[in-house]
Amino acid sequence: MDRRKILLLTAILFVKNQVLFCEKIQLLLLKLINNRAQINSILSSHAILRARIANAQSDVRRIWKFDRSSRFWEHDVRAMDDARFRENFRLDRRAFQKVCEKVRNMEKIDSNLRRCIPLEKRVAIALFSLGSAAEYRTVSSLFGVGRSTVGEIVLDFCHSVCDNFADCINTYPPNQQEIKRIVDGFAVLGFPQCFGAVDGCHIEVQPRKEDAVDYHNYKGWYSVVLLASCDHRSKFTYINIGSTGRNNDSYIFEKSSLKQFHESADIFVQNSELIGGFNIPVLLMGDSAFRLSRHMMKPYPYVADQPAAEKLFNYRLSKCRRVIENAFGQLKARFRKIGRGLQVAPKNVNVIIQACCILHNFLNEENDHINQIWLENLQEFDRNRENPSRNVVLGDNETSAETIRQSLCSYFADADVEGTGEGSGDEGDGNGVPGDGRGAVDDDAFDASV
Repeated sequence: MDRRKILLLTAILFVKNQVLFCEKIQLLLLKLINNRAQINSILSSHAILRARIANAQSDVRRIWKFDRSSRFWEHDVRAMDDARFRENFRLDRRAFQKVCEKVRNMEKIDSNLRRCIPLEKRVAIALFSLGSAAEYRTVSSLFGVGRSTVGEIVLDFCHSVCDNFADCINTYPPNQQEIKRIVDGFAVLGFPQCFGAVDGCHIEVQPRKEDAVDYHNYKGWYSVVLLASCDHRSKFTYINIGSTGRNNDSYIFEKSSLKQFHESADIFVQNSELIGGFNIPVLLMGDSAFRLSRHMMKPYPYVADQPAAEKLFNYRLSKCRRVIENAFGQLKARFRKIGRGLQVAPKNVNVIIQACCILHNFLNEENDHINQIWLENLQEFDRNRENPSRNVVLGDNETSAETIRQSLCSYFADADVEGTGEGSGDEGDGNGVPGDGRGAVDDDAFDASV
């Protein structure tokens, strides 16, 4: 083959190879274009998915937790000395730990969405709220939680206290040892055969507009009445919560299970003692607002030129009856939310008051004393508040009750160990000695006018 034919064949093969190469290049380019489109589609789907996940996480974060500073509990409280801790939470650290142990049923567990508030912090929030006059909004900022969370924690805590501290108020029905202990305690104070001092305390509330007239009291504001009896050491033995402010103490007592029990229980008569020539049963004592009966002693009405024996009787009774005033003073001084008014829904008032009364008894058992400055602050608040006086004296219709009172009056006159007292209005000043008594709870509300 000559040279010219060889060159021609070579050229033909080169052209064919070039055509095949171009076709392969085109196929590769088409595949690359298709692959790029798929990659872009995948990237777009991934971006959409990430955006949706981010939005979902943002929504959950907004619902479940708002970032707040919580330095007060995590840092400041840890650095507090015992005095500052007591001032903030109205009890000492030892009693605080005992309360935490008792209310473990209010402890929460972590969820997949958030970490729960620890038990000790929950108890601290509740105690700070009850012991402070601050609004829930202020407490929420201080502890770094939501305002509604503060309200929920306070209610959970109060329900837990009522469930787990029930043994702190369980006097009724009393046993023989309990009657002897309390009667002997009042005898030391100067009044024999007494099992409890009874009185009522108005606690300010914010009722619904349609119910406001029933809650309006003689002092000019809206309240519920805490009717209570206490022993010789200012320990509540009975509480009745929820009667509206327009009802007076005697009306509530006449409808209460406390009166019914003292009328029907034989144990008080069985423990009678011969005084002044008459068998005196175990009694309650109250002020002039109550009706004189065979189970309720009250002062003689004031008259000009009152006999010395009656003055002495009134002095003895008022001196011993001040233990219930002391109990109310301690309750309001320690739990300022009670003393300065409950700004909560009316349906939550009773359980908060009941829990505070129970804690009052528990802390007395723990010898957790009231600071004098707390009482002075309460007295200053009461002095600045309009508090008109109202004397309600009910008629007495039991001849045996008058005989009992006269027998005690003669007994005091014969004993004459403390001299004559000037008047029967020696009211308590809020200072009381912590005690170790127990009590009973009656939280029925009586919605009726006097």
